[in-house]
Amino acid sequence: MLFDWGRTGRAGDAARADDGAFLDETLRDGIQAPHVSTPALDEKLELIDHMVRCGIRCATVGFPGSGPAAASDCLAIARHVAAQDHPLALSYAGRTHPADVRAICDIAQRAGVPVAAYVFIGISPIRLYVEEWTVGSVAADIRRAVAECRRDGVSFVLVLEDAVRCTPAILEHVYDVALELGIKRVTLCDTVGAASPAGTEALVQWSARYFEVREHPVALEWHGHNDRGLALANSLKALAAGCARVHGTVLGVGERAGNASIDQLIVNRELEHPGEYDMKALRGYCEDASRILGVPIPGNYPAMGGDVFKTSAGVHAAAILKAHEKRDVFAKDSVYSGIPASLLGRGQEVLIDSASGASNVRYWFAINGGEPGEALIQHVLETAKQARRPLTDEEIRRIVAASQ
Repeated sequence: MLFDWGRTGRAGDAARADDGAFLDETLRDGIQAPHVSTPALDEKLELIDHMVRCGIRCATVGFPGSGPAAASDCLAIARHVAAQDHPLALSYAGRTHPADVRAICDIAQRAGVPVAAYVFIGISPIRLYVEEWTVGSVAADIRRAVAECRRDGVSFVLVLEDAVRCTPAILEHVYDVALELGIKRVTLCDTVGAASPAGTEALVQWSARYFEVREHPVALEWHGHNDRGLALANSLKALAAGCARVHGTVLGVGERAGNASIDQLIVNRELEHPGEYDMKALRGYCEDASRILGVPIPGNYPAMGGDVFKTSAGVHAAAILKAHEKRDVFAKDSVYSGIPASLLGRGQEVLIDSASGASNVRYWFAINGGEPGEALIQHVLETAKQARRPLTDEEIRRIVAASQ
């Protein structure tokens, strides 16, 4: 009953990304935001357990080079993952600075599980100018970081900050170094949220061609911020363009306008490829993260907001009522909703306010029991118009009681 124009023009369904299509950055990039409460260690472990329950298989869980307390938490998380036998691939972030790389390698030696080093360096012309770096100094820093990781058997991922504002000439120099060193994973960063979907696609495809022509297999990743409100769109475009993995944070928390929302990425993925993730567990992750991080979920937040399955419009209510009378849960969930409420353990909610019609009232009685007459329906609607807000169930029950 539902046609998807997004699938037209495709040779077939887009190939699924690898098992780690989404990398959760909540406990690294996400908690750097000034409006986010820094979780205690036990709360971090709680969030890790949530990630695993909903089906996330990769996470960057800290920046151990930032200090002893951070390093201690990073090690404790790794040991928790090992003790619980969680199917979660762990990584840690750091600059190409030797102290940051050493901190990650130290954890790798003590963790009890394999860990990867996501090692970042800025490469855009403006970053080189401000930092007084050269392409040559960047290349030297990358070589040194790779050598350190390989000595300790730590997987190395090259993270290119501000790649979306980097020239092809500089990228070629950096990619030449990646080729020389045999680097197998490269993360392209939209560090300040400057990219558009068209730019994302162009960068990912250009980068993929560089390595394909040279017959050097590289898995590209995408890390996006939301300064232009395009982080979700860019991340989905990056996946479609060939990235093996994209990064995100729960509820989109992060610096400035935040990161791509990993929960929204998962919802969109699940709608195209059902069964990869536990959506009810994802809802639990978002709700607990909201509490732990001190970040309220707006009522209109996609999929998880309190209002997203509510309607008061009469024409919407009429269609939902007809689907309800057919006892067709799929139709009821889909006739006026792009995301099935039942997927998240929720249901459609029909409110009664000044925009409502008789169908809203009939739906309320269909759910709560009883058979309203025309006079009662009009009385409820008139009361709603005077209230200038949706009536509560208790208010409607009082109206019904008074009419008997």
